[in-house]
Amino acid sequence: MGEEKISLESIRTSIKQRGAEWQAAVTSVSKLSVEEQKSRLGLVPTNVELQTVSKLGLDRPLGAVSSSQRETKSSNPGSAGLPTSIDWRNVSGINWTTPIRDQGGCGSCVAFGTLAALEALLKIRVYEDASRAIDLSEAHLLWCGGGSCGGWHMNNACDYLKNNGVPDEACFPYKPTTMSCANTCSDWTSRIDHTKIPSWTNTKDVNTMKTNLVNNGPQITGMAVYNDFFNYDSGIYKHVTGGLAGYHCVAVMGYNESGDYWICKNSWGTDWGESGWFRIAYGECGIQDVFGMWNMVMPAAVKGSDYAQYILVDYSFTSTSRVLWAYAGSAWRYKVIGDAEVAGIAKVLMESSKVYVWWDGNQITYIRGFK
Repeated sequence: MGEEKISLESIRTSIKQRGAEWQAAVTSVSKLSVEEQKSRLGLVPTNVELQTVSKLGLDRPLGAVSSSQRETKSSNPGSAGLPTSIDWRNVSGINWTTPIRDQGGCGSCVAFGTLAALEALLKIRVYEDASRAIDLSEAHLLWCGGGSCGGWHMNNACDYLKNNGVPDEACFPYKPTTMSCANTCSDWTSRIDHTKIPSWTNTKDVNTMKTNLVNNGPQITGMAVYNDFFNYDSGIYKHVTGGLAGYHCVAVMGYNESGDYWICKNSWGTDWGESGWFRIAYGECGIQDVFGMWNMVMPAAVKGSDYAQYILVDYSFTSTSRVLWAYAGSAWRYKVIGDAEVAGIAKVLMESSKVYVWWDGNQITYIRGFK
């Protein structure tokens, strides 16, 4: 592990010598001590991942490893049939991501990287609503899932989401220090909403990574972090100098073929990088070769529409409230209606040969009859 900080002048010289396309500067993270910088990481690789790191020479200085050993066939095999770029911060002018967070001095990057992807996926695939405010509890995922400030792994985080889901931030607010799962709110199981994922997969096939980014949404990945990365300010990052500081988890929000880079969301606050974001060249830092990307399969969208197979109205002699029920989309949907609406709905049903229903969750938002 690289224990020494490197000067900004040295980094800028190496960037120029190697023809890299990024800019270095003094950042909120580069100003920290070596130990404080390491606490901003927190990915603990598996034995298999560490063996691959060693095989590729990613744990050795750049000059000690041949370029052919570091660069593998997965650097950019192309993406046949896919768009040349995707950036979930701007899809036809719509931003599907959530704000940049700051993990502080706790090695909780796995929780932050995982939930950064999940929050965006919920907006895209479940709610189909970019404006929906979603802020999930990194503290709950980390401390109830078995992680610590000493680090964790994406396999464990995804397994916890599959088995349990995760509540909102207000249920268990994050602090960059050792905490206990006992601090989570007592009603957390009723606050997981749609965060309990059906399944997850990991792939090291680059075309599959890009396909998942386009057809599903943001992904999770790991990366080796070198000392020069702490000074990243903008551009397309390539490791140019400095030793290995450790390993880190981030969310991948897109790719760009013309620039040959991934678009990533970090958890070091907005005073680092491109307002908390960074672009990194294909084939860098073991993203593709060592770690790959984790794809979370999401529950079915909560909004939908379909023809109703059955329609009925619950009628109570002791209340003026009625409930309209419709069986559509393989589930019962409902809407609480008043007495005044019953006659109008009855007229629609009597004059229609079929009824089309729109819903959000299981609540009916609109119905329309067709003769």
